[in-house]
Amino acid sequence: MLTERADLLILGLGKEMRPISPSTRNAISALGLRVEILDTRNAAAQFNLLATERGVEDVAAALIPLGWKEGVGVVAEEWELGDGIAVV
Repeated sequence: MLTERADLLILGLGKEMRPISPSTRNAISALGLRVEILDTRNAAAQFNLLATERGVEDVAAALIPLGWKEGVGVVAEEWELGDGIAVV
């Protein structure tokens, strides 16, 4: 059985855009995926736009919630959810 899979992975890395390591980028590329790195708010907006234009089969997203603290999780008072953000 053949299944289609995304060719683009959008990473939302929290409040700020930051680079991923070369080894992580290479591992993602080895899977046949292009990767786009953004802050989470813009990554969600970009995913929604591309999923609408291209279809959800062609694009994937991994989003770290805004307000995420390493070792703690989401800090409630810092959690911001803008209109139109989809968590995928």
